[in-house]
Formats: sequence, C-alpha cells, structure tokens
Amino acid sequence: MKKIPLLQRSVSMYIVTVIVFIGFLGVVIFGASVRHVMLGNNRLGSFGEGLVMISEFPSMVRDVFVEVFGSGRLVQIDTRFKNLDGFKKDGKVPFGAKNDNGYLLLSSYDAEKGQSVVQLIRIVDQISLYEWAPNIEKLAELDQIDTYYDHAINRSNFRVLHPLLQDDGGIVFTSPNSPIFKIDACSRVNMSLDGTFHHSIETDADGNYWVPSVMYPSSFEGVLSHRDDAIAQISPKGEVLFKKSIAEMLYENGYRGLLAAGFKMDPIHLNDIQPAFYNSPYWEKGDLLISARNISTILLYRPSTNKIIWLKTGPWMNQHDVNFIEDHKLSVFSNNVISDPEGAVLMGGYNNVYLYNFQTDEVSTPYNNAMKAMKVKTLTEGRGTILGNGDVFVEEQNNGRILRMSPDNVQWEYVRRVDDDHIALLNWSRYLTYEQVAPILSVLQSTKCQ
Repeated sequence: MKKIPLLQRSVSMYIVTVIVFIGFLGVVIFGASVRHVMLGNNRLGSFGEGLVMISEFPSMVRDVFVEVFGSGRLVQIDTRFKNLDGFKKDGKVPFGAKNDNGYLLLSSYDAEKGQSVVQLIRIVDQISLYEWAPNIEKLAELDQIDTYYDHAINRSNFRVLHPLLQDDGGIVFTSPNSPIFKIDACSRVNMSLDGTFHHSIETDADGNYWVPSVMYPSSFEGVLSHRDDAIAQISPKGEVLFKKSIAEMLYENGYRGLLAAGFKMDPIHLNDIQPAFYNSPYWEKGDLLISARNISTILLYRPSTNKIIWLKTGPWMNQHDVNFIEDHKLSVFSNNVISDPEGAVLMGGYNNVYLYNFQTDEVSTPYNNAMKAMKVKTLTEGRGTILGNGDVFVEEQNNGRILRMSPDNVQWEYVRRVDDDHIALLNWSRYLTYEQVAPILSVLQSTKCQ
C-alpha cells in the first residue's frame, strides 16, 4: 500500500469542527479567567498571574514597536537598501563621496540614544564632526499649545525637523506641529516659541526665520472652517514679526478657487517658504517663494505689498522644496503624487525635480533620467536642492535615503543603518558647503560643554 505523506492526507469535517470548537471554548475560558483575575478575584494564584501576562503580550509588542519605530516613524524596515551602509555601497565608499568637499547636516534617529539627533558629517572622509542631542523631556515641558494638530512630545515621536545651523554653533528646528526651538552648541535650549509650526525653516537676508505655521480655526471667516496654514516671520529672539493666512493671501489676490482644490481638513498644506536674498528681473529681495502641496501650487509673494506677483499650478504634483536658481529660474521637488484622504498614487513610479525658467516660461526636468534610474519615490516630504555645479541633493525621506546626482549619474547615496534590517528615517537634512561650515566649525571645535 502506498504511504501518503502527512501533509497530503485529508482531514474529515468532523475533526475540523471539533478542533474549532475546542479552540473557541479555550478562548472563552482564557478570557473569562483573565477577567476574573483583573476584577481582583484571583483564586488561581500564580497561574492566574501568568494568564494576565500572556494576555498583555500583544500590547507589549505594540509598546515595543512604538518605542523603537516611534509614532512619528523614526525608523523603518529596510526592504530596498541592503547594500548601503552610511556612504558605503557594497562595502565601498564611491568615488563621488571621496571627492565631495561638502558637509551633510543630518537629522535622524540615533539607536543608542533612543531619539532624534543632528550630526555634522564631513562627506570626503565620512567623519561626524559634531552632534546635537536635544533634551526631549525639556522640549516637552515648553510645549504648551493644545490644539487638534498638536501632539504630545516624547522621545519616540520627536523629529528634529529641518535643523538650521547658526553662526554661534546652535541649531534652530521644529517637529511637525510643534513650537520652534533653538539649542546651543551644548544642546541646551536657549530659545523657544510656543505655537504650531511645521515643515521648513529658512533664514532671510536680515537673519530672521520664515516658518510655516497654522491658524486653527481659520482667521478668515467664510473661507475655511478647518485648518488654515500661514507664513510666519520669527526673530532670532523668538518674536513673531509677521504672520499671514494663506487663505487670505489667495482670496485677496483673486485666487479663491484654489481653496476648493485641496482636502477638506487640510486644503493648503504649506510646506516650504524660501526668502529671496537678491533682486532679479522677476523678483525682489525679501519676496517669498511658497509651496502649497495640496493644491500643487507654488507662488511668489511680496509681503511689503501683500501681492502675489506670480503663481503656477503644476505640472508638479504634491510638491515639496522650492528654491530660487540664478536670477531667472526656480526649482521644484515634485513628489508626482495624486493624493486624497484614502491614499496616494505615485504617477510614473518616481519623483522628479522641475526647473521653471521665467525668461522662456518653460518647464524642464533635467534630472529625469537619474531620478528614474535610482527609483527615487517618496510619497510625502522629500527635498531636492540644486547645488552650485548643477548636481541635485535629494532626500528621499519616506525611504531613508539621501543622494547626490548629476543629470545622468549618481555621485553617492547615504542611509543611516540601525541594524541589518532597519534604517533611520530622515528629518529634512541639508547639504552645506565648505564656505558655509568653516567659520562655524571653528566655533564648535572651541566649545566646551559640561
């Protein structure tokens, strides 16, 4: 008689029914026993305590996941970059990194400290020259705003977002929907402004900060009943010098229809404000280049006259990171996403960097080949800054990767590895030149912290 393998043997419906019934009965008895113990009627002794421990296991797994990965998503499982570790690819540092004289101001999760930190990394030799590690508990004490968009600050969710390096060795930063903070070279808090601030931080020609903010509910009655983003100018001392509703700005300049294009609860989603440092035929010093993600629109706004002097919707979609280029161009990092409350779809399969030319009124995508080849595809966030030699510095935030690319080639890639299976996500890092870092580095090297 031919012997049938165990896994190929049929099982009668009667046996299956008995097994299911016994399993169901066991679950009921287990639940009743745990409830009995939790109500204080523990007559089962150590056995009952053991049942409670077993019942708590799923929540313990959840707590561990939140502590490690963070409700703010500080770490994620690595499914794409197993051959990357820091600047090394397949165990070797690429030629492009060995010849890069710039610096990486990296904001990411540090597994040993269990929180977000900021590092100043010299790319040419991959050495971390300095590190800032803010006291998250102290920052939580300074966060007093309680709004729908605010959230409790803790070590497992706090992102040191878009750190801005200061001449005195300190850094200025936010976390999504948090106050603005400044810490000194010893990571001690020396400035905070309570409120709901988010996304980018940039300095203007006078040394003030421009930061996206929130008006909730909208200050402009009749236009928005929910969140209204605003631009805010903040002094280095933490004083609000100027604040303007985006809804008001659009309405007063004849663009009311754009307010119907975004989500009901987040119709604008302001994510970048870039101040102009010089005059050009197309903008003036002090003008602001503004990115509104959920209406796929960028605009040039003149605070001194309350005028939108130029505005364009698309071809970028759900874009981030807009910048002035030379005296007649703009760059736009486009996520190329069609998004709604139910999810997001990446059109074409990768992000792109657009250039708009005021002289010709034309849009180009010079980095298309490189972005496609490297499969850059962050659904949200993301940065794309054009460097002096024409390369582009890209932060693929959702996937934890940074790249420097020419129009056709990648110079180097970077990930911060937590372990073999996980990498740290990124918090809007910056590429800095030697000229930007050199005077500050001397300050940092002479700093002595207790």
